[in-house]
Amino acid sequence: MAEFVTLEVHTNPWDAHITRGLLESEGIPVLLQNEHQVWANWPFSLALGGVQVQVPALSLPRAQAVLARRNSGEYQQEVFDQPVAARCDACGGTRFARDVNWPQVALALVTLCWSSVIFPPRRGPMKCVDCGTPAGEA
Repeated sequence: MAEFVTLEVHTNPWDAHITRGLLESEGIPVLLQNEHQVWANWPFSLALGGVQVQVPALSLPRAQAVLARRNSGEYQQEVFDQPVAARCDACGGTRFARDVNWPQVALALVTLCWSSVIFPPRRGPMKCVDCGTPAGEA
């Protein structure tokens, strides 16, 4: 069994899960220590040492490189530098919104009142805000 070492410590589980997701997306296995104790009793987070993000000792240099890229803002820059890909075929607009399917919303509310269980309505199709053309049609 591989020896795991602590890479980072977070005071809340959300940040630890974000770090875990980033590392796992790069193919690095991750363990979170003390996560459940922190969820159960938040004030003990600091007493327990926070949520520890642990990686195999052999993967430590690669994990540190990934976190260095994250801390430098490289990943964030890649997200914000992406060009707008979706354009309306009819008018060239870039603003899209979903149509609300009101009969399905009403059915979901009636079901909630009748059985105390909600079945979320299906999402409507995307339409261009400027001309009303459904996405993907000309």
